[in-house]
Amino acid sequence: MALESIEIIGYRGFKKKAHIDFAIPDGKTPGSGLTVLTGPNNAGKSSILECMRARSGYQTPSFSAGVRNASVDRVDITYVFDGQAESIKSIRKGSSEASVNGVQSQANIFVLPSRRAFNPYFGRAINTREEHIRNFGLPSQRSAILSGFESRLFNILRDQDTSHAFNKLVEEVLGFKPEWSIDQSEEGNYFLKFFSSNHSHSSDGMGEGIVSIFAIIDSLYDSSPSDIVVIDEPELSLHPTLQKRLAGLLLRLSRDRQIVISTHSPYFVDLKAIQGGAKLVRIVSGIEGTKAYALGTESVSAINALSQGNLYNPHVFGLDARELFFQEEGIILTEGQEDVLLLPRIAEQLQEKVAGHFFGWGVGGAGNIRHLCRILNDLGFKKVAAVLDGDKLQEVEYLNKQFPDYFACAIPAEDIRTKEPRKEVQGVEGILDKKLEVRTEYAENTKRVLTSIRDYMDAL
Repeated sequence: MALESIEIIGYRGFKKKAHIDFAIPDGKTPGSGLTVLTGPNNAGKSSILECMRARSGYQTPSFSAGVRNASVDRVDITYVFDGQAESIKSIRKGSSEASVNGVQSQANIFVLPSRRAFNPYFGRAINTREEHIRNFGLPSQRSAILSGFESRLFNILRDQDTSHAFNKLVEEVLGFKPEWSIDQSEEGNYFLKFFSSNHSHSSDGMGEGIVSIFAIIDSLYDSSPSDIVVIDEPELSLHPTLQKRLAGLLLRLSRDRQIVISTHSPYFVDLKAIQGGAKLVRIVSGIEGTKAYALGTESVSAINALSQGNLYNPHVFGLDARELFFQEEGIILTEGQEDVLLLPRIAEQLQEKVAGHFFGWGVGGAGNIRHLCRILNDLGFKKVAAVLDGDKLQEVEYLNKQFPDYFACAIPAEDIRTKEPRKEVQGVEGILDKKLEVRTEYAENTKRVLTSIRDYMDAL
């Protein structure tokens, strides 16, 4: 039972209806079932995951005054599973009580919140996956404690095959075979014991990263292709090396099951997976409330054009550039890395400043800027400036026509710096001379370019 989409209105920041489509696994392509939610803090990503969790639990959730958007004062969440719609909605405006409408599918949604601390000492209980989902629905308020995790630990240990499946995935992320058990104190309470070399740590002193990995793997190890796994901020407390290993595991598992993550880490964005069906959705919040923006088919084609066969500029979508999906407003696109390095130097010499922040180390050529603009436009970015060389006026005209809300301009010289003639290549006169000093004849017009970028950024 695949979750095709969700529509939300009235829950927390959603004062207007938002629609989100989810990736559907094809059974063979890594990442084809992966949906990645990005966006700044407090934008509404966790709210979306909570709306998915609202389907869990024995009872229909109640939407208290604290979670209902004041301008709407009711909640309406609609899920589409394999073409069939079901919904959870307030029975009336101003009421906390809700009702379930439509035929409820049998799909299981396992939601792991970002707050993954758990009580270090606990009682004995065992919960299967289905029991865990039914026992822990949407809470009335966000909790700092991960409920039910300890009962899942007992479930893992009770069967050797189950323990093997869990430990195998933990080893894939940690890079070594884990040794752990559940021990009992003299007072009768149970606690998690993790062995490291000749030492052991109780759950009261375990690192948050290890706890987080255990919780994440718990959400995955006994999932099946028909399940939906939702993980909020998988990167928390994890070293970049572990983030990359975990990202690889999620890609592999999402070949045949749906995995939805909310993240602030570029390590969890895989361009090849996006080309293979993965979804990337940017969540933003403003005066109009929480909105969702997704990459369209043209943007996916643009990503393919930017990331395939780029022999002369392989870092166009390196780690710095992948941060594009997590940036704030005010992005500046330039042709190459020299522009990124030298434009601030020029601004300093002219006693100006560059308003905004650069995309990676340039886009790898003027023709790539239109692809980046398409991607940014789909993701809802409002403030984007493009700075091209002086011989690219036709491209500037194209960009301003195709993306009227963005600002494209050209520097007053053919290049950012003067370059001597080389074999089969003519020399070029740039804004900077051989000593990287601003040439007097370009100073005033260059200053106008910097001022125009600043005015554009300030006006929006």
